[in-house]
Amino acid sequence: MKYLISIAAFLFLISCGNYSFSGKSIPSNVKNAQLLIFEDYSGRYDLSLPEILNESIIKQIENYNYFDLENLSDADAKIYGTVISYSENASSQTRDENIDQMVISLTVEISFFNNGTDEYIVNRQRISDSEYFMASGGDEERRTAFDILIERISEKIVLALSSNW
Repeated sequence: MKYLISIAAFLFLISCGNYSFSGKSIPSNVKNAQLLIFEDYSGRYDLSLPEILNESIIKQIENYNYFDLENLSDADAKIYGTVISYSENASSQTRDENIDQMVISLTVEISFFNNGTDEYIVNRQRISDSEYFMASGGDEERRTAFDILIERISEKIVLALSSNW
């Protein structure tokens, strides 16, 4: 009886060995990746958004430790994306029509390409997020909301690299 239980336990562990709860895992051949600078189709007045986004993505990749980032064209994989839209709009106003609350919204599209197999791991996945702030807080409140949004969307991007659900 102990023998049968041992075999059943062994087979159970082996069958779960390759399973991942992340939907689609990063392939085992991807040990490093090249992060290309995002293209910007947002029409935003400040052209630094792609650089700010890339820096935040780099920090998130280092935090999650999925793979190493290499600035080499022959890396195992490449990550690239596009800033599709960026907006800052009033989200609420007072009775006398003064702006009370603002919202910053950002939409990006990412792709993650396996150079070893010539296949997409993630292909043109859109990720959107928004952050609200009080208009009365001025530039400081706006900057804080912007930083929070960039950090949160960067984390969503990195998590999307390892899952597609």
